[in-house]
Amino acid sequence: MFHDEKTKALARQSIRLRYSLLPYIYTLAFENNQTGMPFMRPLFFEEPENESLYLNDSTYLFGNAFLVSPVVVKGQKSKSVYFPKGNNWYDFFEDTQFEGGQIHKIKLKEDHIPVFVRGGSIIPMVEPVMNTDQYSTQKLILHYFADPTVVSGSGKLYDDDGKTPHAFEKGLAELILMNAGNSAEKIELSMQGEPGPLSAASEREITLIVHNLNKEPQMVRDGKFEIPFVYYKNEKKLEATFSYNPGSKFTVEIVK
Repeated sequence: MFHDEKTKALARQSIRLRYSLLPYIYTLAFENNQTGMPFMRPLFFEEPENESLYLNDSTYLFGNAFLVSPVVVKGQKSKSVYFPKGNNWYDFFEDTQFEGGQIHKIKLKEDHIPVFVRGGSIIPMVEPVMNTDQYSTQKLILHYFADPTVVSGSGKLYDDDGKTPHAFEKGLAELILMNAGNSAEKIELSMQGEPGPLSAASEREITLIVHNLNKEPQMVRDGKFEIPFVYYKNEKKLEATFSYNPGSKFTVEIVK
């Protein structure tokens, strides 16, 4: 089937996003392997007591961090989306905040379906690649969606060579645990790598992007050393790049 150039451009954009999310998706695959938890989860997983969600098939959770509401009606201009209670949710593309436990009417955009992130989540991503053979986490992008109501957030990254069966059980994989603390004084992001004994884990370049910062922080530091950063006032985002050595605990502080 042939498509017009506009449709093909939108398809390419979606494919590039999928490749950028490979660290998150691959980590979900590891979680599924270890626990059986599915990639896509119905909303009643969040609120099992809420019977109204048992038949809600228009929105689903993608892992713990994402809420996705596909558009399946041609020409639809808006959509009512229920956001699970207990969290604020942020538009993945625009950072708009939505309070949980409510139905919000979402204005639909032509270039993407509605996708939202749970406040406090840490999303590992990479620059898009042409295929999975080019996939690497040596340059990693961490998106932290800061939320004043979430004092402690978390995320993780699973990595192996993508080829060896049972790599984790054979000690040929690496698991990086990430935690974020958010207080009135500072945001503290810590990373603790757990390479397997035979893992070839190496130093990574990390670009940290913090969303929802209402003002420019005083500094970003690793212990006693300051880390250069850029603050985007209009987008309310901070970006800082640093190196991370696997197997050690690394902490970055963003002093407000």
